Amino acid sequence: MRSAVVFAILAAAGSARAGSIRCDDVSTADLAVDGLLDDWKQDPVLAKVGVASDGQVELRCSWDGTALAMALDIKDDRVVRVRGKGHEDHVDVSISAGGKPVTVSAYPGNAIAKPKLAAPPKVEVADSLQPKGFSIELRVPAARIAGFSASTPSFDVHIVFHDSDQATGGADHDVTLATTIELGDRKDLLDDFLRQVRLKRADIKLDVMAELDPDRRGKERLVAGGTVIGVLTDQFAFVQLPVPKPADVREIKLVPFGKLSLVQAVVRQIGNGGSRDLLMLWTVWSGQLQPLAQIEVRKELGANVLESTWTLGTGKKGPELVVEPKPAIGWTAETWNEQSADDADSILVPWDPVKGGTAYTLHGHEVERRDLPVRKKKR
Repeated sequence: MRSAVVFAILAAAGSARAGSIRCDDVSTADLAVDGLLDDWKQDPVLAKVGVASDGQVELRCSWDGTALAMALDIKDDRVVRVRGKGHEDHVDVSISAGGKPVTVSAYPGNAIAKPKLAAPPKVEVADSLQPKGFSIELRVPAARIAGFSASTPSFDVHIVFHDSDQATGGADHDVTLATTIELGDRKDLLDDFLRQVRLKRADIKLDVMAELDPDRRGKERLVAGGTVIGVLTDQFAFVQLPVPKPADVREIKLVPFGKLSLVQAVVRQIGNGGSRDLLMLWTVWSGQLQPLAQIEVRKELGANVLESTWTLGTGKKGPELVVEPKPAIGWTAETWNEQSADDADSILVPWDPVKGGTAYTLHGHEVERRDLPVRKKKR
């Protein structure tokens, strides 16, 4: 039996933005894309907009991990087609996963005109007249949707029924339904990840799709919250940041680095009467977060502060991260007696006569370091 979790929104207006819906999860390969609704009799309507007597759209759908199937029941008192050019009833459907949308256009067939169906290659679409309107059925392979990957959590769907009553003395108007289709298998993976790391959805501070993993096609999903950073593909992996509480996480973001993005975090560790900030960098390789570097960028003790800047630029070997010291506050070369870090690249000191900074470049999933000369002071 076909079944679905229903998050339906019912609206009588001419347009509506539905919340997320989740399609049933049976195989779409068993579906006969013929425009008829007999395969969908057991499926609930997940979203609806409009008025049945003057244009209404009902949506049912199915997702099996490889393809999205949709059934649109268009209720209208008159199905208008004309010979030659003119105003006609038709439906436009747009499905996207962050890239260029897949678009389907369907003019239903009736006694006046044959159906006109336009869809990309390998996208199936069919229509059928109904006692009160018409229906559209379509099946879209996930591989045909630009931006889709093993990490894609949802599709954005935009449906417009162009109800053309002008030819019969009425007025034209559009009935629009927009919604987000949650991909059930991906939602379940997120829930499993949150349970594992003991986070709630409200704890999530960053949830983005980006090109992170050179070992995989498409984008990966990065989720961060509390003191955890996770990457979700067809499985999940995560790292625990080296701080005891979320307030110690100063920043988590993605930074562009050539064709990929790096995961960047800044955390503050407190102890022994002072604190230090660590700049932490990861890449993603084969679905795993791979640590690249851990760099001290700030140390504070009482009123004394040492701090570094970091910027992204382009070096001789491509993109590079440049870390340079700022002028010291309080500390001098004579009073500085801190030991070098054994778990990170130590804080840069502005009085070093030879080393003026460090440039970090990426070679595969390994970091290469290059000492920078001291900048000459302007006269």
